Amino acid sequence: MTPVQTRAARRVNAGMAHAPRLKLGGWRLAVGMRLNGMVSAASGRMTAAALKRRGVSVSSETIPGPAGPLPLRLLLPAGPPRALVIDLHGGGWVFGSAALNDRLTGHLAGAGLAVVSVDYRLLDEVRGVWMPDAVSDCVAALRWATGEGRTRFGVDRVFVIGESAGAHLAALALQKLRDEGVAPLPAPIFVQGVFDLAGTPSVRAADARTLLFDGPNLVRDLARLTPGRDEAARRAPDVSPLYGDLTGMPPALFVAGEADPLRDDSRLMADRWSAHADTVLLEVPLAPHGFQHFVAASAAPAQAFIRRWIDQSLADDPVSVENANA
Repeated sequence: MTPVQTRAARRVNAGMAHAPRLKLGGWRLAVGMRLNGMVSAASGRMTAAALKRRGVSVSSETIPGPAGPLPLRLLLPAGPPRALVIDLHGGGWVFGSAALNDRLTGHLAGAGLAVVSVDYRLLDEVRGVWMPDAVSDCVAALRWATGEGRTRFGVDRVFVIGESAGAHLAALALQKLRDEGVAPLPAPIFVQGVFDLAGTPSVRAADARTLLFDGPNLVRDLARLTPGRDEAARRAPDVSPLYGDLTGMPPALFVAGEADPLRDDSRLMADRWSAHADTVLLEVPLAPHGFQHFVAASAAPAQAFIRRWIDQSLADDPVSVENANA
């Protein structure tokens, strides 16, 4: 980051220090689902015109999913795509949508990549939808991408980019696809992922000064995702991919924020992943969780690094860890 970008990032963090923290208490998921639909529609209308100016077309379709049609949002470049990117949005497993990620994925489509964002099922107490359903949707989307998707877009390579909860789902989905014998596996880009639902050391150290999250209750809030499980069971590989079998995993890029209480999730997972494949860990200075949505000074260099990693992966020229700081 340049000195100007650093000062800008510090100003954003100073403002966030006085903002209310996200709390999962009460789990008003039905209300959250309705709000999510309204915000997603507004975001889609707002970003489609901007993407069009960059030569990116936006459309929607469905593919067969485990519980019926699975909605996809397509961001396509003007010319033939160089590769296919499957995008799994964040939102704490209870919020977010494919449309809300246009700002994050538009730069990839503008760089000549076909981006397909997945509207996987969100956790919902009312409808009885829980984490295995979201994982199944993501597995179906990645299975489609490695087969029909590659043929449709005329590409050889597939990547998956997951943000926060989406990174968690991507890691679980990749392990399931590996067990099914799917090859080659999509190359993952994990952005501020959550890989241990029992809480890594940085999560457990979160306090009232933690940005964005309710730090003192972060471990408790993660525990809400797996009702009925004790701490040991929350570390089981079916919900915490940090403890899963990573044999046969493809090269990966991890992006962690220096001011994110979940930073140890990326650090620990990257360390384990590196025993099986080429791995790059990008640590973004001063970056809180979700920085790519609201800290332009940090987002721009991080997005540039992601594009460079994809470019060099397509050229079979692995990115060095050297200069891996945005």
